[in-house]
Amino acid sequence: MEDISSKVFAQYEEKRENAARRRRARIDSVYDEIPRIKEIDAEMNMRGMKNVQNILREPSRSDEFNADLNENLDRLEKEKNELLDAHGIPRDFSKYEYECSECSDTGYTPDGKQCRCLKQSFIDEAYNSSNIKELLKKCTFKSFRMDYYSAEKGKYPDSPFNNIKRIYKRTVDFCDEFDTEGKSLFFYGTTGLGKTFLSCAAMGRLIELGKLVIYVRASKLFSIFEDNKFGRLQDRKLLDDLYNCDLLIVDDLGSEAQGKFNSAFLFDILDDRLARGKKLIINTNLDLKETGKVYSMRFTSRVMENFIVCRFYGEDIRYKSMMM
Repeated sequence: MEDISSKVFAQYEEKRENAARRRRARIDSVYDEIPRIKEIDAEMNMRGMKNVQNILREPSRSDEFNADLNENLDRLEKEKNELLDAHGIPRDFSKYEYECSECSDTGYTPDGKQCRCLKQSFIDEAYNSSNIKELLKKCTFKSFRMDYYSAEKGKYPDSPFNNIKRIYKRTVDFCDEFDTEGKSLFFYGTTGLGKTFLSCAAMGRLIELGKLVIYVRASKLFSIFEDNKFGRLQDRKLLDDLYNCDLLIVDDLGSEAQGKFNSAFLFDILDDRLARGKKLIINTNLDLKETGKVYSMRFTSRVMENFIVCRFYGEDIRYKSMMM
């Protein structure tokens, strides 16, 4: 856990340094465009320091000095704002712009509590799915391409295009109605059809809404269970978070090495989360019949009852996207 903490807090320090660099670059750009702004800022700073010196020298005249300072600062501020407005530059151009406005990239809110972004950063690092951060940048609802899916029905119940339109809408609705919609999502179909993409898009949307989301590959999920079972799990919180996070995304279910107790563990997580109204998204290449054989019909029955089941079909869009 110590190693995870050091990594996360190093990332936050880097975020603050980047915010400071961006701010400095904006200020320098404005100074280059409007040299008078630089002169005004320098004069305001000079007058402030001079005012402190005057008060220290003659404390009895502090009210007089402060009134004079405020009059001059108001005059300079008015001139500065007029210049900025004339050049179409925001008046708050020198403000720090942090990734998280709630904690100013410190990880802690003003009342001293852990910010939601810090909690999510710990989760992302603990379950590190190696490329999850890159996936979140690339996989958004806005960037999802439906034109890769065929409009021809062919051998399918409907055209892949119409089918993915429905799945896309269900996934967006799942996010928008997260606190009221009762059901989770079960995505199945062959590889390269967008299951992981839409899962990551949902993850990104819900993180923006302040939800704690864990994305974990099935192999990692079951390795956490094995480590806990045999006393190798160093941080029990890894297991607890799987039960308690707002959304658990299990990717590539069925690709993991089959273990004797995998089915019971998976059902326990599913049953516990559903009982407490906590959502899941499960991605698998297995159809429902195959899922029942691997993880028990009881598991499949729960899925049918508590999930919106979405079948992905069509040609491999990853191959098509590389060819276009």
